[in-house]
Amino acid sequence: SYAKLRGSIAEVGQSGNYVGNSYTTPSYSGGFWVGNPIQYPLNGTSSFIPSNVQYDPNLRPQNTKSYEIGGDFKFFNNRIGLEYTFSKQNSKDQIFSVPLAGSTGASSLVTNGGKMRNDVHELTLSVNPVRTADFNWTFNVNFSKIDSYVEELAAGVDNIFLGGFTTPQLRASVGDRFPVIYGTGYARDENNNIIVNAQGLPVADGELKVLGEVAPKFTLGGSTQLTYKRVSLGAVVDWKNGGKMYSGSNNLMNYYGVDARTADRTSEFIYPGVKVDGTPNDIVRGGASDPNGQQALQAALNGIAESAVFDASFVKLREVTLGYQFPKLVNNTLDVRASVFARNILLWSKMPNLDPEATQGNNNFAGGFEQWSMPQTKSIGFGLNFT
Repeated sequence: SYAKLRGSIAEVGQSGNYVGNSYTTPSYSGGFWVGNPIQYPLNGTSSFIPSNVQYDPNLRPQNTKSYEIGGDFKFFNNRIGLEYTFSKQNSKDQIFSVPLAGSTGASSLVTNGGKMRNDVHELTLSVNPVRTADFNWTFNVNFSKIDSYVEELAAGVDNIFLGGFTTPQLRASVGDRFPVIYGTGYARDENNNIIVNAQGLPVADGELKVLGEVAPKFTLGGSTQLTYKRVSLGAVVDWKNGGKMYSGSNNLMNYYGVDARTADRTSEFIYPGVKVDGTPNDIVRGGASDPNGQQALQAALNGIAESAVFDASFVKLREVTLGYQFPKLVNNTLDVRASVFARNILLWSKMPNLDPEATQGNNNFAGGFEQWSMPQTKSIGFGLNFT
């Protein structure tokens, strides 16, 4: 049993790359080129153009100041443990590319300007309610809440592109949590009702806008282990609450009519919304007189990125493990443990068809962007451990 208080203050600099005015060969990038269609030198002729990326001659290193305070508490001979940490990171002079007007002769300027704040709460509870000679039960709960805010970008810049298509994209946006989904949304009236056109179908807003924050409100994980003599049973559960995600796969499955939700193509429907004059939509689509009504609806939704932005919350039974510890072998020098396990067994999710963890890698896209992803699989296996 003990109590411990801890704290730290740290400051770290991170340098960027600086390249003076230079020349490069044309890249012919864009579209669906794979590599450059023209390689220089071409028949002995070289081609050089000014680099379209300029670097700020006053570029400074990025600076991050971190503050952390926390406590560890163990009660009743470590039968109950509680750990809490609050940390804060302030980053300034972040280095990124700012778009430039083509009239400058360059496409972007690498400069300082970013300022971000991270507030992190982490709480861990571990309990060992039963501990006897033959039976032992432990469980652990982990809570984390991470809020990353973009406080400032370069002068005159409200948001910057991180990746994606023309729409949707992921961006860093001033005043919002990092990152945000950005793209075409529904046209709405002052009461936030979706506006439909003369055909009774939703239309896109004229301007790109923030469609949702990717970061969850919090995450909660739990694990438990029960041991009776030589047999043990363990399980791990995760809960992610909040956050948005763009699902390109769901969008395209609806557009091409291969999702079960598009199976009914004969029934009449009225899309929920209001007309331009503010009256409720009463335009009937579908049915025998309008056999392509459902197709027209999905075509309209395909052009509105917001229609494929889903709540990324989920609860997942991540793993269950059953193990057996054999008696010591070879003069009590060899431990042998056998186990069987199952992973990704059960999922409760608000996003249809796919696991919200099926994202585009561990970069800025993580958790916020999905396109043509393979569905997650469940797996069953066994193991033997020799020590």
